[in-house]
Amino acid sequence: MINQNISRKSQIGEGSLIDSMVTVGYPSKGKLIKNRDFLHSNGAIIGNGCILRSGTVIYEDVIIGNNVQTAHNVIIREGVKIGDGSVFGNGTVILTGATLGQNVRLMETVVISESAELGNNIFIGPHVSFTAGRYMTGAYEADGRMSHEEASQLEGVYWQGPSVIVEDDVRIGANAVILTGVHLGKGCVVAAGAVVSYNVPPGGLIAGNPGRILKDGNDA
Repeated sequence: MINQNISRKSQIGEGSLIDSMVTVGYPSKGKLIKNRDFLHSNGAIIGNGCILRSGTVIYEDVIIGNNVQTAHNVIIREGVKIGDGSVFGNGTVILTGATLGQNVRLMETVVISESAELGNNIFIGPHVSFTAGRYMTGAYEADGRMSHEEASQLEGVYWQGPSVIVEDDVRIGANAVILTGVHLGKGCVVAAGAVVSYNVPPGGLIAGNPGRILKDGNDA
């Protein structure tokens, strides 16, 4: 465990295996802009028995449970909380403030949006994306053509509360897109390639682009 980029305030649990090319406690965007250096960090907490493979970057204020594994080039942004036994595939990105329960399985290049809430025992296939907005206002805000207040008004309910809610036992197929404001009920299935813009009931099945409910959870 030498030459690791682990901030001094970070806590590493017993038996955790961390590759020398892993960063733990990377400063948040706001802190980098304020301090103009990479030294100020609150650190991160890594539980017992974790395996973090090369290229993983874990930002500050992240809390990771026990026996969590990352593949290569996984990015976990500031304020994320992750439950025990979760596993993340190559190139996965978990954005600021997201919360993931226990045994969440994310395959390659999954993107979990800011402030998303995921329950336990969830499987998400390769190349799935969650969004944190529906109107893609970021470039207009940065260019000064739209204020944050105007963007917030345009997004309306989509910027209130968690960006996406996924209850326990949900399965999401490869290449699906889950738009902000969506609530996936317990045990529902999102078919591969589906574009989901509205809630799916517990036990339901949604497929297609645009997504259509093929099973509402009450079907035999």
